Amino acid sequence: MNIFFEKTYKKSSKPFLILKMLLISLMIAMLIMTIWNNLDIFYVRLVFILAGINFLVDAIESYLQKENKKVIIREVVLGTVHILFALILKW
Repeated sequence: MNIFFEKTYKKSSKPFLILKMLLISLMIAMLIMTIWNNLDIFYVRLVFILAGINFLVDAIESYLQKENKKVIIREVVLGTVHILFALILKW
């Protein structure tokens, strides 16, 4: 499954799948920690950083699978937007 539920014809490789599952489980753990700590902004920032890293991993995988440049650029932009949003949340 690609961004916005687009159909992809190439499957993810096993290392990328393991990395994505690890990132998603860390994001869920950080969301639980956010709820337990009365919506502490630190954990929300970590969730956005992990989401950005997840998009960047998708971009690397798309590059290695020789996807369209439009898809790669969109994933890189979304990853950087998530990371920048996490940095802005501090202020």
